[in-house]
Amino acid sequence: MTKETFQQFDIAERNDRLAIFDGDFLKDIPQYTNQWNTKKIVLVVSKGLYTAHDYIQQLEKVLHSKIVATKVGVGAHSPYQDVMDIAHLIQQHDADCLISIGSSSYSDACKIGAQLAATLPPKFTTKEMESLIDQQKGSGITKPASIKVILVPTSLSASEWNGSSSCTNESGKKQHFSSGSHRAAAADLILMDPVLASTAPEELWLSSGVRCIDHCVETICNEHCTPDASKDAQAGLASMLKGLLEYKEGEGRDKERLLKGISDCQRGSRQAIKAMIIHRNSFGPSHAIGHQLGSVGHVMHGITSCIMLAPVLKYQAPDRREQQSTVLKVFNETLGWQEKDAADAVTRFVKLLGLPTRLAEVRVTREEDIEKIAEKTMTDIWGGGKPQLSSPQEVMKILDMAR
Repeated sequence: MTKETFQQFDIAERNDRLAIFDGDFLKDIPQYTNQWNTKKIVLVVSKGLYTAHDYIQQLEKVLHSKIVATKVGVGAHSPYQDVMDIAHLIQQHDADCLISIGSSSYSDACKIGAQLAATLPPKFTTKEMESLIDQQKGSGITKPASIKVILVPTSLSASEWNGSSSCTNESGKKQHFSSGSHRAAAADLILMDPVLASTAPEELWLSSGVRCIDHCVETICNEHCTPDASKDAQAGLASMLKGLLEYKEGEGRDKERLLKGISDCQRGSRQAIKAMIIHRNSFGPSHAIGHQLGSVGHVMHGITSCIMLAPVLKYQAPDRREQQSTVLKVFNETLGWQEKDAADAVTRFVKLLGLPTRLAEVRVTREEDIEKIAEKTMTDIWGGGKPQLSSPQEVMKILDMAR
């Protein structure tokens, strides 16, 4: 594997915004913090990574006196409290750099935290955060971050590539924040280090990979998807399928194959979200329902896609036959399968990874919770903001298929 440094996407909004594949965080982070002449760094890191390995401690030694604050741990789905804590650390220490090392919950919390630090007054509250939200669309506008932001992802949900991010409010609803578009307000550096990512728990890595598959599939199946967007999503889907199997086959047996699988997945994650950022293609019901299944049902980000993508495909099949045939072709050609139905191919692959495919498997069975998920979906950014679902009753039909 060879290190590759490039502009994140070939658009004006990403000028001077870099990405590195097959990087080395202990060398690359100091290189850029020195190049930017940053002096006050806030470090936000995975609790599991911090306690089970010494990678972060090595980084702390390298950055030494530049680190003014370290936050260990961010809750699943980026709770408002964690986002607010990050923003307050930035404000209190007048930080000029924020580094996130962890899953998508960390990336999202840090992107939003950096933006809120530039938008709201010191010691702002979660109530002031919520005041920024258009409740009908589930999204709010912030100022761009005024500090350098480095994201080092250890999962595959691909939120690090997106200018828009989500976090969960105190009532359990996922809300989105951005400075105006998916293109803008990106991190200054996205660093992909397969060795660091290999520390992620297997379930987190594989399920977040299915989240990326969800990005690809819902891109292809969107009725407004352009040929270029579909082409990018198909490439991403093939890369994700291949990489996840390499990871699964290599774990515990073949370190080289494992790292190759991680690298392929990391490249696929960028392709998976490229259509939304470059071509302005939107996702769909699996994302909308999944956001609220995660926050209401306390289901891990990624597992939500394992459960919801196939039922959404089943529900949409009569109106998306051509698009779903494209999805099916990628599965069959990449995996050597002969499946006849896109939803069945998704379910088969998720089961092959050893992940759940039903609501009952993640203990989301209470009718009250399922109805709340359906209701909140209608004001999710992908449900209410870009409507592809007409009513909570329609969402319930999909959720019933997932029980």
